[in-house]
Amino acid sequence: MTTTTDDAGLWLRRLSTTDTPRARLVCFPHAGGSANFYFRFARRFTDLEVRGVQYPGRQDRRHERARDSIQELAGEIAALMGEQDDLPVVLLGNSMGALVAFEVALRLEALGNPPRSLFACGRVGPMLRKDEQTHLKGRDAFLREMELLGGMGHELLRDEEMLDLVLPPMQADYRMAETYRATPGAQVSVPLHVHIGRSDPKVSEPDAAEWRHSTTGAFTLDVHDGGHFFFTDNGDALIDAVHRSLDEVPAAHA
Repeated sequence: MTTTTDDAGLWLRRLSTTDTPRARLVCFPHAGGSANFYFRFARRFTDLEVRGVQYPGRQDRRHERARDSIQELAGEIAALMGEQDDLPVVLLGNSMGALVAFEVALRLEALGNPPRSLFACGRVGPMLRKDEQTHLKGRDAFLREMELLGGMGHELLRDEEMLDLVLPPMQADYRMAETYRATPGAQVSVPLHVHIGRSDPKVSEPDAAEWRHSTTGAFTLDVHDGGHFFFTDNGDALIDAVHRSLDEVPAAHA
């Protein structure tokens, strides 16, 4: 796959930087989310370059084809990132984004350019198979699910014109996430840090702990006050954890 600088700018949006960043943090949004979801979070890192991934099918990429699978999406992102080795990289994904980040990490390792660490937030372990069919629900039932998770503001839920724009990519993302099947036995070798909200209606602590089987490296699990998007209001501990991960000794790779 041939990639260009323009491709990287299309997919990996710079949210914040500094003159001498010690690392690059790449953030993967939830289903229906955009790179800018992480804007406020990114601005709190004063020593890192922070990039948000902009998936096809939304906002300025709304006329592009939504991808058919998490694996297809991850393959394109990893091809771009594999060419960027100027800084150590940390991957962080929330909800569906945690699955995309995991699949990207697998591919970066295969390319010989692994991330320093992987942060999976608000998602059960990738080997768990939940019988969820949210993407098949009608409009009203689908919107009730969004309201439960808190990912859409009440004003947006009442704005029919905006809903017409945001629902198609959101439903496409839910289809990818709910039909996702990890390769049996797939594991990264980098440290894997899982963070969830204590009141998240979708992710229990035991189910989040299943991520431990997806790495041969160090594993941690932290539970925070808040729900599915706990770090938007309570992100200090997650920010501290990202900084600590950069002090970890990188695993040796052949």
